[in-house]
Amino acid sequence: MSHWDWKALHLPPNTLAESPRFAHGQWIWVDIHERILYRLKQEALLPQTDPTCVHALQLPDEIGCVLPTANADDWVLLGRKGVWHLHKEICLPVQDAPFDTNTHRYNDGRADAQGRIWISTLVDARTPATAALYCIQSRHPSLQVPGLIVGNGLAFSPSGNSMFLSDTRHKTIWRFDYNSNTGELGERRIIKQYTEGSARPDGACFSNDGSYWVAVLEGYRLDRFSEQGEYIESVSVPLSKPTMPCFGGPGYNTLLVTGARASSEFPNRPGFEHASLVACHTQFTGLPEAHAKQVWLHTHLE
Repeated sequence: MSHWDWKALHLPPNTLAESPRFAHGQWIWVDIHERILYRLKQEALLPQTDPTCVHALQLPDEIGCVLPTANADDWVLLGRKGVWHLHKEICLPVQDAPFDTNTHRYNDGRADAQGRIWISTLVDARTPATAALYCIQSRHPSLQVPGLIVGNGLAFSPSGNSMFLSDTRHKTIWRFDYNSNTGELGERRIIKQYTEGSARPDGACFSNDGSYWVAVLEGYRLDRFSEQGEYIESVSVPLSKPTMPCFGGPGYNTLLVTGARASSEFPNRPGFEHASLVACHTQFTGLPEAHAKQVWLHTHLE
C-alpha cells in the first residue's frame, strides 16, 4: 500500500459523514444520522482548515446524497422522504420517494453528464434485497437495477462509457457499459467481490485519469480500479471506516475522505482517533462534479 500524507481536519466530529462534494468553490457533506449538512466555505482544505469557515445546517430528513446544480445557491438533496431542494438555508420537498419510507431511504448517487439523477436506496434492516438503483428523469424516478441491499459507490467514468455501482452488504462492485447520451445501461459485470473479513465497498468517485476510487468500510483503505475494472492498488487511510472519497480544491488535486465513527473493534489509526474527515494532496486530479438538472424534478429552480 502507498503511504500518503493524510491530515485530520479539525472540524465538528460526525457520526456518519457521507456524500462529500466540491462545487462552486466550497466543500459540502452530510452527517446522515444527525441530519446535518456541513458547508466549508474554503476552497483549499490544506495546509490549514479554518473551523470558523464551516457552516452547519439542520436538515428535515435523513439525507444520504447531496448534488450540486448549476446555481451555487441551489442543491438537490435525497433522503428518506424523497427529493428536496435546498435554496440557501431553505429546504423544501420536491418529489416523494418511490419506496416505503418506513423501511428504505435514498443512499448514494450522482448526476450524469446530462444532468440525470442516479440514486440508489438501502434497506434499513439489511434484508431482504428490496433496495434498488433509480434514475430520475422526465420528472419521475425509474427503476434501473433491483435486488440491492445497500446501494453505493455510484460514479461515472470521465469517458462517459462506464458506470460503477457497489452494494455494501453484498460486498460487490459492478461495472456497467453506459451510454451518456441516452442514459441506457449496457452489459453488467462484477469487478470485485470482497470475501475477507468485514471489509466492504462504500462510496466512490473517479479521477481524471479514469481511475475508480472506492472507500473500503472497515478496511482502512481506498481501492483503485481502472475504468475497465482491473485492480490497480490500495491506498491506506487512517480512518477505520472510510465512507467516500472526493477530489477537489484548487486544481482538483486534494483528496477528501469522509468516515463513519470509529469503534473499539475498528479504531482509527493513532493520531486520528476522533477524526471524521481526512485529506491530503495527491498526484491525481479529480473531475468537476456534474450538475443535477432541475428539469428532471418538480421544482422551480432556475
